[in-house]
Amino acid sequence: MRVRFAPSPTGFLHVGNARTAVTNYIVAKKNSAALILRIEDTDRERSTRESEESITQDLAWLGVTWDEGPDVGGPFGPYRQSERFDIYRTYTDRLLREKKAYCCYCTREELAEMKKGSDGEADAYIYSGRCRDLTDLQQKKFEDEGRKPTTRFKVPDNVSILIKDHIKGAVEFNSNNIGGDFIIVRSDGVPVFNYIVIIDDALMNISHVIRGDDHLSNTPKQILIARALGLPEPEYAHHTLILGPDRTKLSKRHGMTSVEMYRKQGYLPEALVNYLALLGWAAEGGEEVLSLEEITRQIDLAKFSKNSPIFDFQKLRWMNGIYIRRYDLDKITDLFIPHIIQAGYSIESVERKRLEDIIAVLRKSCEILSDIGHLIGIFLDEVCVPDDDADAMLKTDDAKQVLSAAHELVRTEINETNFAASLIARVKDASSLKGKSLFMPLRAAITGRQKGPELDQAMPLIGFDRCRKRINYCYDRYCKREVKL
Repeated sequence: MRVRFAPSPTGFLHVGNARTAVTNYIVAKKNSAALILRIEDTDRERSTRESEESITQDLAWLGVTWDEGPDVGGPFGPYRQSERFDIYRTYTDRLLREKKAYCCYCTREELAEMKKGSDGEADAYIYSGRCRDLTDLQQKKFEDEGRKPTTRFKVPDNVSILIKDHIKGAVEFNSNNIGGDFIIVRSDGVPVFNYIVIIDDALMNISHVIRGDDHLSNTPKQILIARALGLPEPEYAHHTLILGPDRTKLSKRHGMTSVEMYRKQGYLPEALVNYLALLGWAAEGGEEVLSLEEITRQIDLAKFSKNSPIFDFQKLRWMNGIYIRRYDLDKITDLFIPHIIQAGYSIESVERKRLEDIIAVLRKSCEILSDIGHLIGIFLDEVCVPDDDADAMLKTDDAKQVLSAAHELVRTEINETNFAASLIARVKDASSLKGKSLFMPLRAAITGRQKGPELDQAMPLIGFDRCRKRINYCYDRYCKREVKL
């Protein structure tokens, strides 16, 4: 078995394309097969090397590796289509010579006029084949006019094309219903996708083509090209496309759609691969958090759903949070550090042991790595200004009673040696409050928020000096008329 992932370098790696890459990678891994990376860069206006580099970087971040490609070479290169034009030209010359293709001199304006129906509107259109049987004299006349021809493939009449798709099952097409003679080489000499993709698949010995079902309608054209050239036909598996929550094709308006955005936001590659692999496919026991090894063991193209999956952004966040909590503490600390710095904190003076202890507490509240930016201040800020929820809580009478008691205690009885173990109990005795009426005001004063790490875990890491400053700050703010900073 040999499979391939063939992106067009015209932008960022979309999660839909990443899913295709992940599926090919896992299927190759399961079958000890080769995965080929081919760059389909014939769109000269939009294709860039910067985009290619971005795509390969994102694939590498996901852990998707390939056995052959433009960067690692291989026996069937070049692996960029823009570097294979001489190969395609040989096949084009052959099709023309064997009268299986022909030069078409119709201009864009003429084609647009042909497409107009009787009401003047563009309608479903099949090329009439007007240039199919031009004489040499007619061709010369058009060329003398300066017309540059396209090359059209001569579609045979009424041919049945049966595709035994590993996911869709048997799908049958008729050559009369695929749009007529189609262009295989544009007037500028650049070959089109449906033509060269099957040539590349054949010459690179691709045995299985796994891709999105938006390509299914293109497949009969590719098969006809293969048959005309006597090339082997690969087996196909067309998976459904990912939809947004509104059941339309996933796009930017739904939210983050590029792998780069997920990487920068602090998603873990293992979590994203896990989630993408399970879109449209389910594990035997219904488990959702699975190792790559277990997914590889269980994956089966025949069990892929024929219904399009919905991309659940919240579920991915939830899954990522599980991976964060399961990660090795030393490694996840290193991954958190760039996001802490990005949030504006310097950690050069923070001892590694203390930083790891902080991460051990905070990662329970993080679904993505960038969440740390909203939480790390609990431990590194001198004073935590209460957020809206904490502010509302601290304005209550019970909260003011707690603040008054805590303020007096840190001034007289509570110190560096006993604050972590005794503060809550002493405030309870002094205020006669308990439960949420006691804990929530203390949490709000010390952490600046109502949700977050448990106080008994957080306070030793915050330290007595910071706890005292924060209690005094909130006492001044809520129990006095003027704020003293």
